[in-house]
Amino acid sequence: MSELFSPLAAPFRLDGHNGEAVVMVHGFTGVPAHWRLMAPIVHQAGFTVSVPRLAGHGTSIDHLSETFAEDWLDSVRTAIDEVSDRRRVHLIGLSMGGLLSLVLAAERQVATVTTINTPMRYRNWQTYAAPYIHRIRPRVMWPEHDDPGLDDEAAPLWLTYDGFPTRQLGEVVRLARRARKAASKVTVPALVIQSKTDESVDASSALIIADAVAGPARIVWLEASIHNSLLDRERDTIHAEVLCQVGGNPTG
Repeated sequence: MSELFSPLAAPFRLDGHNGEAVVMVHGFTGVPAHWRLMAPIVHQAGFTVSVPRLAGHGTSIDHLSETFAEDWLDSVRTAIDEVSDRRRVHLIGLSMGGLLSLVLAAERQVATVTTINTPMRYRNWQTYAAPYIHRIRPRVMWPEHDDPGLDDEAAPLWLTYDGFPTRQLGEVVRLARRARKAASKVTVPALVIQSKTDESVDASSALIIADAVAGPARIVWLEASIHNSLLDRERDTIHAEVLCQVGGNPTG
């Protein structure tokens, strides 16, 4: 296995006492560190929290370029299996992690599913070209790592690759279509959280997901958060909504 680029990129688990588990799934090029602020709060409510590291993530872009959607799904399947002795299992996914959660909510027996800034549509139309251009442009590097203006608690958790392989971004685009189709088999309660100011995902994605799932769905809009809203200014709102969702007491 490739070496982790940071100890915070490692998967982690917090064992709870209420007989229920929450599996938290990070996004494309992300790492488990992004859940470090939410996980203890959910754990303090009694839940076992499992945060897997998706295959190819937290190591190197070269390693990511060797993995595909089925590998990422297998990472989450393993995490679900490891908490299958719990009475109920909840899935929560950020961005691509939400797509993986929708696919697996249709495949596995889970209690609820939550998506956070999960893409069905993108702000940048060039994203849709990713499945076709990887041979001529195999990798895209960010021009610079812009400071997202996170506070002192969240800033150390802002960990990701400095670019991505376009072939794997194409996998995400295809995965969105698969997740939308799978959503028609998701009959458990769904919480769809979406930032109106998401720089990557078109906010209409939330409406698409809520309409696609077969079970009850509610949307929570964030007014001023970046794509990785787990680390931004409205994270307390996300924490409260997630606790309501997994506890069976929706606020909306």
